[in-house]
Amino acid sequence: MMKRILFTLCMWGAIASFAKAQGDTEAALLLDLKKARADYEVASQKYKNDSKLYEEKALSVNDFNRSKNELLSKEVDYQKLILKLISQQSYITVERAVKYQNERGNRKVKITLTSALEGNEEYLNQFQEHFDVFTPEMRSGKIYNIYVSLVDNESKTIIGSPYEFRVPAIELGKSADADFELLKDAEDLTVSLNYNNRKDEKNIYLKKDASMNQIDITSMQFSQEADLSSKASYDITLERFSTSDDVYRLEVIDLPRQITYDFTDGGSKVTQIKFAQGVNVKKLSLQVYLPDRDDEQVVIDQPVKFRVEAVTASGGVKAGSEQLEIIPRGKGKIEVRANNLYHETTTGKQVTMDVVVRNGGSRRLDNIKVSAEKPLGWEISIVPDIIRSLEPEKEATLKVTITPPKEGGVGAQEVKIKTEAMADNRKVDTEDKTVRIQVNAATSIIGTLALILLLIAFIGGIVWFGMKLSKK
Repeated sequence: MMKRILFTLCMWGAIASFAKAQGDTEAALLLDLKKARADYEVASQKYKNDSKLYEEKALSVNDFNRSKNELLSKEVDYQKLILKLISQQSYITVERAVKYQNERGNRKVKITLTSALEGNEEYLNQFQEHFDVFTPEMRSGKIYNIYVSLVDNESKTIIGSPYEFRVPAIELGKSADADFELLKDAEDLTVSLNYNNRKDEKNIYLKKDASMNQIDITSMQFSQEADLSSKASYDITLERFSTSDDVYRLEVIDLPRQITYDFTDGGSKVTQIKFAQGVNVKKLSLQVYLPDRDDEQVVIDQPVKFRVEAVTASGGVKAGSEQLEIIPRGKGKIEVRANNLYHETTTGKQVTMDVVVRNGGSRRLDNIKVSAEKPLGWEISIVPDIIRSLEPEKEATLKVTITPPKEGGVGAQEVKIKTEAMADNRKVDTEDKTVRIQVNAATSIIGTLALILLLIAFIGGIVWFGMKLSKK
């Protein structure tokens, strides 16, 4: 009897402690447990009394069986609530959450889970007389079927692969690991745990672990195209996977000497970096400058592969690297020139001039079309008006004939020579030339001859008159 009283006091002490920890949510369960315990004890006492009466032939078989079944029913109800109470006490803690890289460079996260049932074994033993209905999980102290997921804090979507990791069981005081590959890079995330019909979420800042590389270097624009004599910009992200405070030197390996580069941080050139305390990610920009012309090492349309490396400044040890590439593209450029862009003519009289079109770029020009903007009533002929192709540094000469109208006005006029071309299916910037033409009035031949004869006669008259005066 004393043992039962001690058991009851111990049990209610545990229940009171549990109620305080769990709050109002568990109050109904604790009251139900108290009522089920009382109903069970009443049924147990009645069954004992009826057993004596049955032995003395003072109770029928039906009444005795009814009393026995009532006891079993109340015991099952009581035991169900005990199991529910104990299962709600079991919980899992996240002991570690480590972000690391495997040998392939994939970002991964290892979650270490620990059963938090240490110290509850004594509490569990208080219900030993009812162990016949305890599940194997409760007898062993194991927590079975823990499902783990990694959830992005912003989008609330799963960012770990597998989407759900199943841990078969964790024994009392023991640990188990759940290993994920990150589908989206993150510094912190939510670890979602689902077990014993409960869901638990913990917002975790990931710890870094030095693995294959101390520094992970990535660039989303790992492959870029750029015209010769221009540059390409790469956004570089460096993430530290160690707690070292080393200074790292930045280097670019395998670039031809004709191609130069700069690392910049907020517009300032840098050659070394150092991570501040608590900062594990730095963002830089890499500028790669292409030469004006291609050669044996810089070949148009052929990728030039190179590596960005972070090397410890103290020991010269490679801490991380990233493979990048740049594809040089040729650029077509039209140059138009003429020996003389000013001409004088008369109405109706044509002007003929040579115009030279030159490819001053580094890629072949295709379908060069030459046209002209002309004043109203003027006629212009360009031969040829289309040049099918023109290789770099080559030129072609065009014959341009400009004819003002016979009945047109006199004065200065402008004719604009325009060009269009394609290079590598891209339009080429064109260079237009303006020809200025002074148009004068036309004079007849007869009028001109009469004017000359009149002038001769006038000069002759002056000479004759002069001779007469000299004789006198």
